[in-house]
Amino acid sequence: MFNQFLEKTIVKSQRCQRNWDLTKTVREEDVKTLATSITKCSSKQNRVFYKAHFITNREMIEKIYDETEGFMINFETRECKKNPQVLANLLVAFTEDEDNELRTTPERDSGRKDADPQRFKDRDVAIGIAAGYLTYTANLLGYSTGCCQCFMAKPVQEILGSEGKPLLLMGIGYPNKTKNRRIDQTDEDFTFPSFSKEIEVEYIS
Repeated sequence: MFNQFLEKTIVKSQRCQRNWDLTKTVREEDVKTLATSITKCSSKQNRVFYKAHFITNREMIEKIYDETEGFMINFETRECKKNPQVLANLLVAFTEDEDNELRTTPERDSGRKDADPQRFKDRDVAIGIAAGYLTYTANLLGYSTGCCQCFMAKPVQEILGSEGKPLLLMGIGYPNKTKNRRIDQTDEDFTFPSFSKEIEVEYIS
């Protein structure tokens, strides 16, 4: 039974939430657990590759939303929609941040952190792992989620007041249970498309 619960949560967590019940607030103890999920998850040699900003300030969230016009709805006219998953009760922004330790051979040989191009791959893998932990933890706690990479990095960086470039935005919150999850938060006449995937698993014994 517990396995079935886990699998059901996994399946739910892959789907993006596009509208939210903003009359509610994410519980303080849940925010702490969500923060734990991205600060204690695995990364290469436990290195620091990112900083996370947990945002509940509605004015800031809406300013960031205004910089997310990147979901293409008409490839001929290049008409785009903004991404309402960032309008959630809680918005988490991942930005670049690195520790100062020199751990790899190219770093040690040169004395510079930026000497090893592998670090960009390691950074992206670390953020992917963190986003996965955060997505699953949030869904286990009963929230819905939605990731966003379609945004204008420089304006979002300025809004955050961050030294590091923003790499990923993730909305976490209470779904609006009166609507299909794909209906736009700000435009009820628009429904976002949804896609499914089939990933092959090979079992070797």
